[in-house]
Amino acid sequence: MTERVKTEIAAGIMTLTLARADKKNALSNAMYSAMSDGLERAEKDPSVRVVLFQGDGDSFTAGNDLADFKVQANGKDTGESQAFRFIGNLGKATRPLVAAVQGNAVGVGTTMLLHCDLVFLADTAKLMTPFVNLALVPEAAFRTSATDA
Repeated sequence: MTERVKTEIAAGIMTLTLARADKKNALSNAMYSAMSDGLERAEKDPSVRVVLFQGDGDSFTAGNDLADFKVQANGKDTGESQAFRFIGNLGKATRPLVAAVQGNAVGVGTTMLLHCDLVFLADTAKLMTPFVNLALVPEAAFRTSATDA
């Protein structure tokens, strides 16, 4: 796991904390991988009854790390995008997913809330979907077939 996603299990709750406050918790490929690892672990661990997402600092998440997009666009990153793995794991989760949101939840930060069973919003929470202005649907906000359920 990356140090940018802190994982803790206590009293049946797996807490996944986005810990990149200096970058408003912008999600890197490694962070997506760590969150996927956490969700997969929760599915296998009978002591985990719920998964809680939260962010350090004044933002839940600024969404995707644009630096990762730049590296991918320049063809310098040949690794697999972990964002798709994470979104797939959100959709397959059998444990209740809960989010505690403060500050900004941008792009995929808002999209992931659509997959949560319960979302707590602080008075400071702002949900932003910049893709709507581009006439795009949110990531994974649709199903392509009945087998995706």
